[in-house]
Amino acid sequence: MRIDLSEVKGKVEIPYGIFRCQCSSKEIPMEELPEALEKFDREPGRRLYKSFGEDPTKFRPSSEALYRRLKKGKPFPRIHPAVDAINLLSIINSIPYGLYDFSKIKGNIRLRIGRTGEGYKGIGRDRINLEGRLLLEDEEGPFGNPTGDSFRTSVGEKSELFLYVIFAPAGYPSEQANLITLDRLNKWLSAEIIEYGLRR
Repeated sequence: MRIDLSEVKGKVEIPYGIFRCQCSSKEIPMEELPEALEKFDREPGRRLYKSFGEDPTKFRPSSEALYRRLKKGKPFPRIHPAVDAINLLSIINSIPYGLYDFSKIKGNIRLRIGRTGEGYKGIGRDRINLEGRLLLEDEEGPFGNPTGDSFRTSVGEKSELFLYVIFAPAGYPSEQANLITLDRLNKWLSAEIIEYGLRR
């Protein structure tokens, strides 16, 4: 799969994977969560945002937002097994992920900075502003961002083919994070890995 990083080359790395599973009835085990919360590091996500001039305390990386929620004693959000797995992995690897229904993505994918007026309907939000912010787009427009993803490509109960991306700053241990991700998707979801890789 092609992911064009030419506009942001040298600042970001994108480990990714495409996987298939019929997993709507599975439940992700949470044995690793307590240790992951203890070891969570805000630095990688914040470094990613700062490299694009974005204030990570104004629009937080999704991994840090989830960490803050959990440290306040709120329950881990159970949404869909694939979503839950990726959310847990974002805590384990201290980095924001995106997860998408791959069948809803059209054509090649590009990573770039949002232009004036760009935004999309978010998941559980009216609109996410993308101006000046890192985003993923396909032939139909933007669909992903390390703060929050779009409703258009969101995972639903009938989703079976998934794309995950890891939004990592340059120098992050991306290959290790991707291997951990692939291992847990196999362990937790019995996922069939179609493709995986790293784009720099």
